[in-house]
Amino acid sequence: MRRFATLMVDSHGAMAKITLNRPQRRNAFDSLMVAELGQAFETLEQEPTVRVVVLAAAGPVFCAGADIHWMQAESPVSEARARDDAQQLTRTIRTVDECPCPVIARVQGPAFGGGLGLLAACDMVVATEDATFALSETKLGLVPAIIAPFLLRKAGESFLRRYGLSGETLDAATARRFLLVHDIVPPHALDDRIAELSEAIMRLAPHAVRTSKSLFRRMSSLSDHDCRSLGAEVNASARREPEAAEGLSAFTDKRLPSWAQTSRRQPEEEAGTSDHGSLRHR
Repeated sequence: MRRFATLMVDSHGAMAKITLNRPQRRNAFDSLMVAELGQAFETLEQEPTVRVVVLAAAGPVFCAGADIHWMQAESPVSEARARDDAQQLTRTIRTVDECPCPVIARVQGPAFGGGLGLLAACDMVVATEDATFALSETKLGLVPAIIAPFLLRKAGESFLRRYGLSGETLDAATARRFLLVHDIVPPHALDDRIAELSEAIMRLAPHAVRTSKSLFRRMSSLSDHDCRSLGAEVNASARREPEAAEGLSAFTDKRLPSWAQTSRRQPEEEAGTSDHGSLRHR
């Protein structure tokens, strides 16, 4: 794994953790962070041993959206620069969305604008009770156009029309009602819940999990007929995989399958707490 200026990345065996690391700027996006986040996920995609990715953030804020200083660096911004920035952010969020293994978001504090769009690309979202969320772009004269497709799929048109047109801040309970958050926990229980979910994934067949995630994503854009046809095709293929033979045999023999792992340690715990234990560039 390469080093990053705006992220901390810990990867040990089957577990990886990517931490947004611009706490002094409320983990707001700039061009470098957007590029590096995409690169980090692209690198992990090439690691077949990685079975779960945790997306976290340093400091009290998950992500405040776009960095105002970065947005104002070129004023007025050229059409070419604006288009390039938009395309880069779109690619990065798509890379998170298309990560072949499950991505768990660890959310504390605000997740505004692009930060909320980032959560919509994750498979599981665990937030603290005091976490807050907002589509804040229109307060700045901007439009949440890049993140809208991801939020539309996750939360629906009603959510976009209600909160994208008011700019109001949502609490964690409201975000969960719109399926943007799955679990809400007290701050002290955040890491324990992340560990529980990670452990649950580690007990599952890794190829079956990746195939299931790919299947679910593909089905969302298919007709009912095509969904049924694809489901039958994938089911038949999975039954012929070695994982199916091992899983069925383990169930019959009343033993754990060969892929099952039960360690609840997070990557940073395995690596230690010193700086050399994480891939960090100051």
